[in-house]
Amino acid sequence: MSELTQHFSGSASSFGVLYPMHHFLALLPDQAAAAAAAKELMAAGFPESDVVEFPPEEFVNLVEAHRENKGLWTHFLESLSRVVGTEATYIDLDLALARGGAAALAVHAEEESAKQRALEILTRWNPLAMRYYAHLSIEVQVEHPNTHTSAQQSGLD
Repeated sequence: MSELTQHFSGSASSFGVLYPMHHFLALLPDQAAAAAAAKELMAAGFPESDVVEFPPEEFVNLVEAHRENKGLWTHFLESLSRVVGTEATYIDLDLALARGGAAALAVHAEEESAKQRALEILTRWNPLAMRYYAHLSIEVQVEHPNTHTSAQQSGLD
């Protein structure tokens, strides 16, 4: 199991791809922005264990390792996810951003007040892409301009 999957406590997959339930996942312009946003989140009361930043190369390596640890059925589900434009498409875009130097920042926020606090803080750091992974939906907060997915699934369209 990868460090990424371990951090997300077993809820890290849906359709065979990364699905960090009850987390915001933001791709920030660079590692400095991710580190500063992480510090601000912790200063606002988020426990250090609920905030994790991934330098670009680490995020790419962890997501690719997550993808390699799958069987045939999981590969099928990932392909299905791409066809309907959900999780796999988002992760593909995240990987492209990370390969371009963006850092990933995840924060666990299950309570509504924590979600609002995290959203306010993360938005100030101008994320290139940001989503909240809810129980049955992905809530797109900031959509990358190259996104061609069914973001309508979040009801934010």
